[in-house]
Parts: sequence; structure tokens; C-alpha cells
Amino acid sequence: MFFQLPLRVFLFSLISLDVLANASPTENTNGYRLARGLPPLPPREFGRKKPGFEPTPVLRTRASPSPSSVVRYTGRLQVRSSDGSTIGYVQDKLGLPVSGGSDLTISLTASSTRKKQLNIVATATSFPSPFYLGASNQGSGNATIGTGSSTFLQFSNVQKTDALSQPVRVKSNGDTSVESAIWAINSTTKELTAQYVNPDGSLPNTILVYNDANDRLYFVGDTAAFNTSVAQVNLFVVN
Repeated sequence: MFFQLPLRVFLFSLISLDVLANASPTENTNGYRLARGLPPLPPREFGRKKPGFEPTPVLRTRASPSPSSVVRYTGRLQVRSSDGSTIGYVQDKLGLPVSGGSDLTISLTASSTRKKQLNIVATATSFPSPFYLGASNQGSGNATIGTGSSTFLQFSNVQKTDALSQPVRVKSNGDTSVESAIWAINSTTKELTAQYVNPDGSLPNTILVYNDANDRLYFVGDTAAFNTSVAQVNLFVVN
């Protein structure tokens, strides 16, 4: 009995020392590494790569697309000659002459995603519908313009048509074809330009001209082939 107690105490002491040694920080712990100025260990996978477990997907927040900015232009249509001088303003009358009445007011909407093939709408007008402004062959039957062609289209109030649409026949007059969504606007100068679409889908030069003999505006593909007495003009939205 005299040697049994010290042996037990000795064995217990060895076990206690082993437990304490295992519980103390080692080089495999972040506490041990940080205390010695070492960088921490990389994050553990916590079972992501264990057999039978799929990696947890990381959900990333997607940036929502910014809404397209919409700009609405309103005002009158000013006709200018090539030298910048003012010829007149489109009038609130059938045929849309450039003088001899009150100025027509219009509205046009563009956006960051759509800057061409726009529609111009006549507002508070005295003439009957339709109220869109565009190109019409006025029942001539021929709706094709281009280089070397004397064909013309009248600047007129027309039915609404889709963007890049070929000429649409008017139901009330089978020989009349029209287009409305032909306009583009320069956001800085507010100059309007047109792009007509021929019946075959081609995109001809679309030149706006003024005939002072009848005070009207027309679209042509070739000014010289149409009439040497007409003048190429520019169209602007003004207050």
C-alpha cells in the first residue's frame, strides 16, 4: 500500500499533462499564429468538400439596370435655309404650309434607348386626325425615292406607323402610303432629320426641301432630279 498511492498519483499527473499539452495553442491555431506575428489560417470549408455535399453557391447581388432616361421635346417647328436664316414655321393648317396661319405646336419623345425612328405628334391642332407628322405619297402610287429619282413625298399629317416600317397604305385611299416614325433629333441643337424607308426596305437619302411656289415642304432623294427650283432646308424644334 505504501507504493500504490504514489504510482497512481504519478500516472494521473502524466494524463493531466498530456491533456494540458493537447489543449494548449499549437501552430495550427490562429491564436498561436497571431501571437507570433504570423498571418491567420485561410477559412475552413466547413464540410463543403465532404463527400455527399455540394458546395454552397455564393449569391451575388446583380446591379439592376438603370431605367432609360426619357426626354420630351415640345414647341414649334422652325424651317431654316442652308445659311441658317429662318424661312418660317410649320402652320396649324391642312397641308402644313410654312406661313399664312398660326404656328403648329408639336410633341416628340426620345429616350436613351431610342433616339431614332421617332414620332412627331401635333398638339392642340385645329385640323382633323391623324395627328402624326411624316411622309405621304398623296395618292401618287409611287412611294420610292432615291438618287436619280424625281419622286417626292409630301410632309404631311399621317397615320401612325411602326419604327422602320415600310410605307403603309391608308385604308380610305388605297393609293396613298404613309410613314410616321421617321424622325431623329439632335439633343443639343434640336434639329430634326428624317429617314424614310422605301417599299423594298432600302434606306434612301431623305432630304427635306421647301418649295416657295406653294409654301410646302417635301421629302426627296435627289434635289436636282426633283426640281432645281426647290431649296434644301433644315427643321428645328423651338419654343
